[in-house]
Amino acid sequence: MRRLSSAVLGLLLLSSSPLWAKTMFITDRIEVGVRSGIGIEQKFVASVKTGDRVEVLEGDQNWTKVKLPNGAVGWVSTRFLVDQVRTATAMDPKTQEELKGVKDQNLALLKENEEGKKALQDLQQEKQNRTAPELNQLKARNDQLEKQMNELKQQATSNQQRGKNQHLNEQIWWFLAGSGVLFVGLILGWLASRRRKKTSKYY
Repeated sequence: MRRLSSAVLGLLLLSSSPLWAKTMFITDRIEVGVRSGIGIEQKFVASVKTGDRVEVLEGDQNWTKVKLPNGAVGWVSTRFLVDQVRTATAMDPKTQEELKGVKDQNLALLKENEEGKKALQDLQQEKQNRTAPELNQLKARNDQLEKQMNELKQQATSNQQRGKNQHLNEQIWWFLAGSGVLFVGLILGWLASRRRKKTSKYY
């Protein structure tokens, strides 16, 4: 009984080992991330490209544990694994000719685009070279006008202040003149009154 159990267990081990000790290849995809565990939330430990050979250790229909040629171990999505490398099918001459024509057209368009960009840059540079002197002249003229305007403002302020002082001086002069006339009138009136008093004494 023990021998039978051991034999069955041995058969199971032998039958299960080839299932996972299997070489597979990465399917048509530019690059596939190898993760530290099952799930896209696991961190990347390596990456493999289309056609890379990996050794399958275990897995299911969703995730498979693989061993890379450099010895690194990680998990990849099972759908990116295939039994053999897919080779590109040969194209017929007509398709190859059409593809070549498309490539040549793309290259011509790229060249034309680059030439257009260069022509635009040259035009912008030429425009800048032409307008730069005019802008400098306008700026200098503007600075000169601003300077003249400031000088006129200062002169106007000075004249206004001078006019105020002159008006004040005129007011003072007229006040003094009026006071002088009033004072002379008072003196003359006083002298006239005294003369009248002296005259009355003789009569």
